[in-house]
Amino acid sequence: MRILVMDVGGTAIKSAIIDDTGKLSDVRTTSSDKNVEVRMEKVIHIAGEYSDFDVLSASMRGQIDDKAKTMLFRYNKAAGEDAQAYPAGEILGKALGRPAFILNDANAAALGEAHLGAGRAHKDFLCLTYGTGVGGAIIQNGRLLTGTRGIAGEMGHMVTHKGGRLCGCGHRGCYEQYASTTALLDSARKFRPELENAKEIFNEAENDLRLRRVITAWEDEITEGLLTLTYIFNPCAIILGGGVMQEEVLLADIKKRFFKRVIPTFSDVDILAAELGNKAGIMGAAIYAKQRLNEI
Repeated sequence: MRILVMDVGGTAIKSAIIDDTGKLSDVRTTSSDKNVEVRMEKVIHIAGEYSDFDVLSASMRGQIDDKAKTMLFRYNKAAGEDAQAYPAGEILGKALGRPAFILNDANAAALGEAHLGAGRAHKDFLCLTYGTGVGGAIIQNGRLLTGTRGIAGEMGHMVTHKGGRLCGCGHRGCYEQYASTTALLDSARKFRPELENAKEIFNEAENDLRLRRVITAWEDEITEGLLTLTYIFNPCAIILGGGVMQEEVLLADIKKRFFKRVIPTFSDVDILAAELGNKAGIMGAAIYAKQRLNEI
């Protein structure tokens, strides 16, 4: 079976064919669009350029009801109002005349890590990705735990600061408002507005005490969330992803803070860096397609 896999982001769409051996071929990167409808048109166009595949599986940003194959919108809907749903999976299936599956990008990354990356030795683990926001996923027995509507794992929206910063979800004090790479940049730019990314912050921190303090405070925020999740799930492992986690000192600092503070009975947990990098999404999408096809 040949699976067309896509990692559909707001700025780029990565696509490739994966065969039964797990080999990637015809890998492409295409510009994306922030408008959902335009983005979907691009996905259909890209898929149309691949002729020899049996099923499409795409990882996408946002809340996705994986079983209903819909994207959900409007976190801050009015009381009693249902979330708006966009039938992305149905649209893709009809346009391509083949089975089409969609799943949240953090879930796809977690599946990839579970079967091919840092989670290979662990049946159950949590996976968090730190970037524009904080994505999360829960793996049990090698499969995603997605909840009643398929959208479990929104760890970035657990409240860590009651009445704190306003989040895009409509609540205040969400974890991602303090632990995301965006939060790190916002704090650093208060006195170093020229900084463009997290890598620059870590590089400049060697000679800037203020930046070192910003990083320390941010690492504390990450750790607070990980402690809370550990007490809820008691996982055997937590896998941390996102480009910023490539900073070697970061994982070591987080582990040091975590194990200094964690309740001893919860300390039997591995904290690991994700291994698959930007391939995690497409590899996880392929695994997800195989799992779903086996259910049909």
